[in-house]
Amino acid sequence: MTINDFVFSCAADNVPAYFTYEGKSMLIVQSKDGAKNKKNDFENIETFMSALISHESLHVVITKLVNSQISDSLDDIEIIVERFGKKFQVSLNNMFFSTDFSGVITS
Repeated sequence: MTINDFVFSCAADNVPAYFTYEGKSMLIVQSKDGAKNKKNDFENIETFMSALISHESLHVVITKLVNSQISDSLDDIEIIVERFGKKFQVSLNNMFFSTDFSGVITS
C-alpha cells in the first residue's frame, strides 16, 4: 500500500527539482536547468531519503484511504517550529526540520 517503485524523470518546465508520487511510485524529478547544465539537483540528499520515502508513502496511504485532494493538502499546512532558539514558519513536510524518519514535522 506504500511506495514500491521509483521513477526518475526530468521536468519539462522551469520548476526546481522535486519529489512526488504517482500511484505507488515515488517520482524523482530533476529540474530542466539541472539536466541541461549537467548539475546534480540532489547533492547531499542521502540523509533525507528515508524521510522522503516515508513522506511520499503517507501520501499514497492517505490517497487510498480518503482521496488525493486530502493527501495533497498535507503539503500546504504550515507550522511554526523552533530550532536553535530561532522560530521558523515551514511547511509540514520540510525535511530539514523533521525529528524522525516519518518525513513529517511533528513539533
